[in-house]
Amino acid sequence: MGKELIEKVFQKFEDHLNVENNNRVVFSGKFGIGKSYFLNEFFNDEKYGKEYFPIFINPVNYSIASNEDIFELIKFDILFQILSRDVIVFEKLNFPKGNLIHQYFTNKFLDDFISASDLIGENIVEKNASGSFGILKNLGKLLTKLSELSKRDFQKFEDEIQRNPELEIINSFFKQQESKIGSFYENNAITQLIYELIKNIEEQSKKKMILVIDDLDRIDPEHIFRILNIFSAHDKLGENKFGFIKVILVCDINNIKHIYHHFYGKNVDFFGYINKFYSSEVYEYSNKDYVKYFEEDFKFNSFSDLKHLQFIKFIIANGISENIITARQLFNLDFSKNGISEYFNDFWRANNQVIYNYKTIYHFHYYNEGFAIISTLLNYFGNEELLLKIIVKQDSQHLLNFKNSFLKLYEFLVFYKEKKENEGLSFHDEDLNLTYQVTNGTIEFKSVSSLDVEKFYKNLIKKYNEIIN
Repeated sequence: MGKELIEKVFQKFEDHLNVENNNRVVFSGKFGIGKSYFLNEFFNDEKYGKEYFPIFINPVNYSIASNEDIFELIKFDILFQILSRDVIVFEKLNFPKGNLIHQYFTNKFLDDFISASDLIGENIVEKNASGSFGILKNLGKLLTKLSELSKRDFQKFEDEIQRNPELEIINSFFKQQESKIGSFYENNAITQLIYELIKNIEEQSKKKMILVIDDLDRIDPEHIFRILNIFSAHDKLGENKFGFIKVILVCDINNIKHIYHHFYGKNVDFFGYINKFYSSEVYEYSNKDYVKYFEEDFKFNSFSDLKHLQFIKFIIANGISENIITARQLFNLDFSKNGISEYFNDFWRANNQVIYNYKTIYHFHYYNEGFAIISTLLNYFGNEELLLKIIVKQDSQHLLNFKNSFLKLYEFLVFYKEKKENEGLSFHDEDLNLTYQVTNGTIEFKSVSSLDVEKFYKNLIKKYNEIIN
């Protein structure tokens, strides 16, 4: 919507991330508002891409049975995403965990990785299909390195126990707790491996490692609260799980609240539960920010140079506010005042050669303003259905606030041209239930209170589509 306007929305989110000790974030917004798109664009932005290294996972894509632990699949998904990025320096891996590591990776790891790749969903595999060779290559390097490390460390581990037999009892206790699936203290081999890979990437890239868990409110309630419970607890050293600098859960917090009360009962305190996850406050993502910066941009200059811009701004602002203009459109089109003005002026100043109903419309420049208004709105809404969806919500009184724009739209609709014999006469458009008078060669509307607004715009768009340039 104009790079400078997008940057303001990015900066607001960056400010939230930079709140001191804000290491766990709930990123909340209504379904379909473009939360995932925003986060992808944010982390892909040149400025923020230099600072953060995000790992995105989407548990809604998992094929999971109710008796399987979603957290185990999350771990394999994270590992899958890491291997697909081709950024690990395997030579610098350090993995001194001895017996547990040796037994797990020599007996189970490859089988678990292959079976988990089936469960984490076709979407994830297809998304990384282009990099599948890289994943296999990195998996091979990882297995080779782990094999070398685990054999070496296992021997060192055995030698240490032989010298200090009491260590085996202590180690056995911790090992049981760490390897227990579902435990808050779980730190089994995969968890240890992910932690080491995260620190390896962090060291090499000099970026902050971010875990983004998307669509949290679209999975089974049992899995939602399993994820929340795991990630709300710090690891033993006070870090987020796996050593991520920040963990971002993406959801609609109101959906989570409804699910929570349905699952645990209406009288159970939801916010007493959920505020244990986020460090600062829930980040509410909405189109209100875009509307705010969009409208601020229009205040900087007068509109004497473009008298229809206020009307176009009014319609577009409503479209953004109602989430009818999508996040993808906001990012890919220039919604700044200058951007909209330039697009409108291209149509307004064009010397169009127009054919309508198999006839050439001479002097079409008389109608260029109305044609440019419709062209501009359709460009920014993307299609006529979306434009009609927002524009028919406006009552006829709104049209009176933009009399000049309405006039030009009507003149385009009926191809009105001044006729001296019409001077001073009143006319009634029965199709639209509209009354007007011609004064000094110009239409003056007498009554629009009963105007069929929806039909008016449908007719405009129909005529627009029937014109051949």
